[in-house]
Amino acid sequence: MEKLRDIKGIVEVPDTSLWWLIGTAAAFILALLLLLWLYRTYFMPRRRRRRKSPEQIAAENLRAIDYGDTKEAVYTFSENMKLLADLKGPIPGLHEMLERLEKYKYKREVPPLSKEDKNRMQKMIKEVLS
Repeated sequence: MEKLRDIKGIVEVPDTSLWWLIGTAAAFILALLLLLWLYRTYFMPRRRRRRKSPEQIAAENLRAIDYGDTKEAVYTFSENMKLLADLKGPIPGLHEMLERLEKYKYKREVPPLSKEDKNRMQKMIKEVLS
């Protein structure tokens, strides 16, 4: 046995495979994040949703009034014209018009909207929105 002197002692071999795995995974994740950022920045269509101002919403509501439903038309007109008056300033003849429309509010059964009231409402809406 003395002739077997070429056997060396145990040598420690550094194991870096875990660090290689962590480094590779981190590089992969960073590459994915970079690609996602590039896609969103340069290739995705830009959707800019602008929120509508209360004035724009009131104008849309006034344009979309259904005069066939008297009660709903009167309430929509009243709410949105008051809002526009608060935002833009006083609207001439609004107070009288709202008093005139009181007969269509607060009742279970309301008469159909008269031609005169409908025309006045439309004229006032046109004046305010133009």
